Amino acid sequence: MRITFFGPPGSGKGTQAERISEYFGLEHISTGMLLRKEIRSGSKLGGRIKEIVESGHLVSDEIVNREVFTRIEGLDDYLLDGYPRNLEQARELDVFLDGTGKPLSGAVFIQVPDEEVLRRLTGRLVCSCADGTRHSGEFGEGDTCPECGTPFVRRSDDSSEVVKNRLDHYHGLTRHLEDYYSDRLLAVNGVGTIEQVYKRIREALRVWE
Repeated sequence: MRITFFGPPGSGKGTQAERISEYFGLEHISTGMLLRKEIRSGSKLGGRIKEIVESGHLVSDEIVNREVFTRIEGLDDYLLDGYPRNLEQARELDVFLDGTGKPLSGAVFIQVPDEEVLRRLTGRLVCSCADGTRHSGEFGEGDTCPECGTPFVRRSDDSSEVVKNRLDHYHGLTRHLEDYYSDRLLAVNGVGTIEQVYKRIREALRVWE
């Protein structure tokens, strides 16, 4: 199974991708983690990516495509978390995969309203676990993560202004993905508990097992 998850920032793609990948035995490939790894490397490219992300803008297709294609080459089963994010990336991905003879099985669209995204992102805290993507749950700002020992903090790209900017970019760039993947698209309601959304996605994916 070779699938992609897409949806707005804060839709729970990362959390659900981890669980679904483990359940179906897929390699979990998160573009966010790939880019954060580059940022932490201290490279010139990492510095550029950091500036782009903290300003609320999106990293260029050229950079993201290169990172993803390098990572999936040779893999048979994987889940792409947050990629492709626009029509051009989707087309480039299909061209690349057609060349390998291993086309994408389909796409999962996690649907969450803008007001819910804003509420989630401006209120969340993260720690260093899982490349800075683990949410604090019942803990507060300054509390220490029991798993990695680092304090929970607010990400610089989770301010209200930046989140709204990210949503504007998201809607402008990904509005055509539903049409592009119409014959291989699974739309799933992303509002509810983590367990509720997980069960919806898991059952929907049975068609590609």
